[in-house]
Order: sequence, then C-alpha cells, then structure tokens
Amino acid sequence: MASSRKNPRSRRAVGAAALLISAALVAAAGIVVSTVPVLIAATVYAVVTGALSARLLANELADRRRAWALERAVIVDDNRRAAVSRSREHIEFANQMGSRLRLRDAQLAELRDSLVTYEIDLAKARERLSEERARVEALEADATSAKSDLESAKLDLARALDALAESESAELDARAQVLAWEEAASEQERRQHDRSA
Repeated sequence: MASSRKNPRSRRAVGAAALLISAALVAAAGIVVSTVPVLIAATVYAVVTGALSARLLANELADRRRAWALERAVIVDDNRRAAVSRSREHIEFANQMGSRLRLRDAQLAELRDSLVTYEIDLAKARERLSEERARVEALEADATSAKSDLESAKLDLARALDALAESESAELDARAQVLAWEEAASEQERRQHDRSA
C-alpha cells in the first residue's frame, strides 16, 4: 500500500488555503474601503471562512490520521504475521533440534550401554585369560613334575633292570653251582656205588 503521506495535497487543503486567502483579500478590501458595513461583512466573511477552513483542515487531518493509522495497522499486521511466521519457524526449528538432540542422546545412551557391555565382556575375557594362564602354568608345573617323576622312574627302572640283570646273573651262577654240585654229588654216588659193587 502506497504511503498517503507522499500523496499530493488534497482538494480540501487547497480549498481551505483558497478560503483563507480570499478572507485575507476581503479583510484587506474592507480595510481599504473602511466603512462599518464593509468591515462587518469582511469580518463575518473572515470568521466564516476561517471556521470553514478549520473544519476542512480538521477533516483532512482526521482523514490523514485515519489513513496513517490504517497504514500503521497494515504494517503492524504484516509485522505480526512475519513474527508469527518466524515464531513458527523457530518452534519448528527448536522441535527439530530437540528431536535431533533426543536421537543423539538415545544414540549416546546406546553407545554407552554397548561400551559397558564390551567392558564387561573384556573383563570376562581377561578373567578367562588369567584362568587359562593359571591353568597352563599349573599344567606346565604338572608337566615339569611329571617329567621329573618320569626321569626318576627311568632311573628307578634302570636300577631295577640292573638289579634284575644282577639277579639273573646270580641265579644263573647259583643254578650252575647247583648243577655242578648235583653232578658232583651224582658222580660221587656213582663212584660209591661202583665201589660197593
């Protein structure tokens, strides 16, 4: 809407100015003539035209003020609409940001839960690793002990084999001596038998 302040002067303002100029001319003419009836008529004319000019200017001013008020109301309404639109945009933006923040918070909570789960799994894995290490160390200790026992058993077996070999050798010697003794006894019996026969 074009501003009415930039409009050319209205007919009422021009008419009021013309009436005031005519009143001034009539007053000047009354002064020049200088008769009472002319001065009275000039005065009455000046008062009437002054009142009429004042009324025309008052109406013009009221119209201008109404136009300015309407213009300001339109501007204020446009500003209000723009403010409402901006407010809606801000609310929509705030809602979008809020939903994004809530989504981000949910993702962070999920990541935190996953991290706690991974930490628990890692602690369990470390505990299992520690148990396996202890078991391996125990098995290695058992293997070392078994190896030592095996070496000791091998030594005992070697001694037993040596003792067995000595025992078998002693048995063979003893059998040989028994056989020799039996042969000697048998030979002696035969000789005695031969002597007695």
